[in-house]
Amino acid sequence: MSERYLVFTGRPNSGKSSIIRKITGLQTKSGKRPGTTRRVSAIPLSQGLSLVDMPGYGRITGADRSFTENVKDDITDFIEEKGGDIILAVHVLDLSTFMEVALRQEEKGLIPIDLEMIQYIWESTGEPPLVAANKVDRVGGARDSLLDELRLLIASGDPSEPECPIFPMSAKTGEGLGALKDAIHRRLAEEGFRTPFKK
Repeated sequence: MSERYLVFTGRPNSGKSSIIRKITGLQTKSGKRPGTTRRVSAIPLSQGLSLVDMPGYGRITGADRSFTENVKDDITDFIEEKGGDIILAVHVLDLSTFMEVALRQEEKGLIPIDLEMIQYIWESTGEPPLVAANKVDRVGGARDSLLDELRLLIASGDPSEPECPIFPMSAKTGEGLGALKDAIHRRLAEEGFRTPFKK
């Protein structure tokens, strides 16, 4: 039987490694400097199941362009090759900077990086990732409108598109972590895996 995967993706400094630590208790590297996770790393969770902490997807501060491109290739190659064995993917984004970054990229005629990764996971695995909209503690009263914008952008402006599950949360305050953890547990249980980390 082939190895199955629980995959976490996100732009540098989105809080991905912090969320993995808070949800699983696993000690993954994290730091204030973007790009702390620099290579695809698989951590065994239980028999036949590994958690994959992906490096930051997108520009890495202090790294040259060829390094950043190689990291991007490693991520997309893994997702494409292992798509059928990925039980669940979680994409972490920084809600506090998401719209500003997305608009800047759209002005340049680019698909916003977070949306590009969400779509790529969806196409490669046949299922939408869970989207962890992190750092809600930084957005104040703009939270609902930012979440609405995010939903619309993921659906490419078409509200009839299938819903991509979004979990507003803060790794810093712990808000929303329980709901994401429950969704991960449910999915792993559906696939026959016993809970590999504490509830």
